[in-house]
Amino acid sequence: MDRASQPYAPNPELAKIRHVENLMMFIDDDLRETALSMERIERYLISTLEMLEADHLVRADVHALATDVDVLDQIDLLNENLESLRRRVARLAHVL
Repeated sequence: MDRASQPYAPNPELAKIRHVENLMMFIDDDLRETALSMERIERYLISTLEMLEADHLVRADVHALATDVDVLDQIDLLNENLESLRRRVARLAHVL
């Protein structure tokens, strides 16, 4: 998800559009931030599943997962990034 530092083949249709570079950088950033939030949420889900499948449940571990507000922050960030991504893709559709 890191097109800013990785080589990629540019889309020939986008290459025809003038002044789209900044918009594409913002879209790339939204994609990267969205993927990072999803990864962090997935880690929380995996931790919860691993805890539930463990041979012994430890009250402190269950409590730590139940009170983890970081995952809620990631859900908020995911929502913000998806909204931003949708707005920018709509702007891209407008200029096509």
